[in-house]
Amino acid sequence: MAPRAEILVAEDEPSARRGFRALFEGEGYTVRTARDGEDAIAKFTERRPDAVLLDVMMPKMNGIAACVEIRKSDPLVPILFFTAMPSDVGAVRALGLGADDYIDKAKSPEELLARVAAALRRASAARPRADVVALGGVTVDLATMTASGDGVSAELTKSEALFLRLLASERGRCFSFDEIFAALRGEGYVGDDNAVRCTAKRLKAKLGRAGELIANARGVGYRLVR
Repeated sequence: MAPRAEILVAEDEPSARRGFRALFEGEGYTVRTARDGEDAIAKFTERRPDAVLLDVMMPKMNGIAACVEIRKSDPLVPILFFTAMPSDVGAVRALGLGADDYIDKAKSPEELLARVAAALRRASAARPRADVVALGGVTVDLATMTASGDGVSAELTKSEALFLRLLASERGRCFSFDEIFAALRGEGYVGDDNAVRCTAKRLKAKLGRAGELIANARGVGYRLVR
């Protein structure tokens, strides 16, 4: 099973860490573990996971303090508290500290898995997609190579999608013809400056009014207007 996401689990009990690792790896997740709050912050800094599970009561630094520190550097990563003693921290306080959810360890493994999956879905929906480009009222999905909105409904060729992906990677910057060649050549693209101009012309036509945001710097290349 291919890993679905990477989860960082902070738990001071070795047997519990092993249990959580087995549970999440059994569902296809990549799992890293931390023995306390300080270890969790160090491992989070080393490589950002897709979600963090923090035991509330841990030595050196508890889960509450670790949550506060993680939130200083990352406001978006899902953080879930879990504890064997619900009185350790109330749900309202947990959410007020920046946590996305609060789980009683007494709940079933199935509920824990479901709550983590829900937190990951919410985070994914809120995160801007790198393969979606907004051009005025037109939305271009580079993954499916389609453009829609503002009266536009079109399918892009691979060359057109790669051309737009390059321009959108650094909006406002003028990419030279050589840079555009390099981006398109991986798809077997063969041509000259005029071929690039033709690709740009076809793409602009498909995008309607939004195509005006693709600007040509005569003799240099193209850029995507901010």
